[in-house]
Amino acid sequence: MQEPRAWSLVGVVVLTLSLSVAGAETTWESLEDIPTAAVDEAVDWLRGYLAIDTSNPPGNEGEAADYLAAILHREGISTRLLVTPNGRTNLYARLEAALVSSSTADEGAVLLLHHMDVVPPGDGWTVEPWAAKIDRGRIWGRGAIDAKSLGISHLAAIVDLKRNAARLERDVVFLAVADEENGGAEGAGWLLRQHPDLFDDVVGVLNEGGSNRAAGDRLFWWGIEVAQKRPLWIRATTRGRAGHGSTYNPSSAAHQLVFGLANLFVQPIEFRVTPAAHKYFRAISKYHGERFGSVFGSGDIETVQSRFDQMIEDGRLGNVLLPGMTVFFQDTIQITSVQTAMSTINVVPPVAEALLDIRLLPDTPQDEAIDKIREGIGQAPHLEVLLSSEPTEPSPTDSAVYQALERVLGQRAPLVPSLITGTTDSRYFREAGVPAYGFSPFILTGDESRGIHGPDESIPTSKFRDGLETMRRVVWASAVD
Repeated sequence: MQEPRAWSLVGVVVLTLSLSVAGAETTWESLEDIPTAAVDEAVDWLRGYLAIDTSNPPGNEGEAADYLAAILHREGISTRLLVTPNGRTNLYARLEAALVSSSTADEGAVLLLHHMDVVPPGDGWTVEPWAAKIDRGRIWGRGAIDAKSLGISHLAAIVDLKRNAARLERDVVFLAVADEENGGAEGAGWLLRQHPDLFDDVVGVLNEGGSNRAAGDRLFWWGIEVAQKRPLWIRATTRGRAGHGSTYNPSSAAHQLVFGLANLFVQPIEFRVTPAAHKYFRAISKYHGERFGSVFGSGDIETVQSRFDQMIEDGRLGNVLLPGMTVFFQDTIQITSVQTAMSTINVVPPVAEALLDIRLLPDTPQDEAIDKIREGIGQAPHLEVLLSSEPTEPSPTDSAVYQALERVLGQRAPLVPSLITGTTDSRYFREAGVPAYGFSPFILTGDESRGIHGPDESIPTSKFRDGLETMRRVVWASAVD
């Protein structure tokens, strides 16, 4: 993939003048739509970004960071490359009020966050995952939704502020991080540990995790993620006597492991209504019918918990909740890998291990969760915590950044403060006391979102172009006086 096409000098001059006419008086309410040429440019930026293979492992974020930095530098926005001891690159840029216009920001900074790494493409693609082609009205490539399109919408928004000489009330930080798909320890986690000063004045983060609900051309609500389940990734290892497959060895490493894993799933499931789930399900109850509303539509959390328990006792769980909804009310365990040191069928291996992807509710104490895992799996396996996250409070809905989202997005559909069952880098900022919000400017149906972490990931070109304008207005409302 070639570098995004360059505009002619005349085109750049005309666009710059057109964007500067409103001068310092422009606000998000008075913005004219982003020029078509700027939208076309952002499409090219996305295609260039998608052409960079940032599969994690190993990530290759350095090349991606250089690509994004080059665009920012052409706009006069300086950048910093922050590299971990293991060679993972993160990109930081700050648009400072004093460098853009005569204003001086005194209200902190708003941070635009996305991750550069993607999951490996895997098999089953009908297009080349790194070709970044436009075909059948879609932009194809690994990362087209998760999360390079979001990153380019952030990039286009911060460039737009610079070109407009916007009168900033807050500085705007552009942050592209490594390693999110593997837990974020080499990305957002490392940055907040090693460079906390970069985030001292951040009043809010806009990140991935938004879950808008749409059907056809109708948008029901903007799902703004304010809380999420927490990852607890564990490696379970057993050891035993090696030998020939023809022997009787019931205490082999593999047998111990399989027995322990099986026991995990005979434990009773505990369903619990957390404050985040209570708020989220009450907000969406009006869209899910009378039965759903009778459980979640009213009452305090104790009342809803009582109704939930009664629903289980009466055997009505499947009549009220849609498939998959129970995960919002339980800690889950998923075995994602089981392997031994041997691959020969007639050899008893000395070591066996399994990887457990455990997702905890926002307020489940981690120590209690590990104790339950130990109780279920038994004493034989050695448990090693690979990734964990502390309980945090949901991000508030009365913050300046959330209010900016309401002012812009609320004109089209209501906002729903959402709980998600996945994990994003927002948790690192919440642990540091910084409000973080998952927001997607792209209104995608379920079919249009298909391909995330699977084959043929793509985003409709029209939805991407529309999302650029939505993100632009949200960032203006968050940062411009």
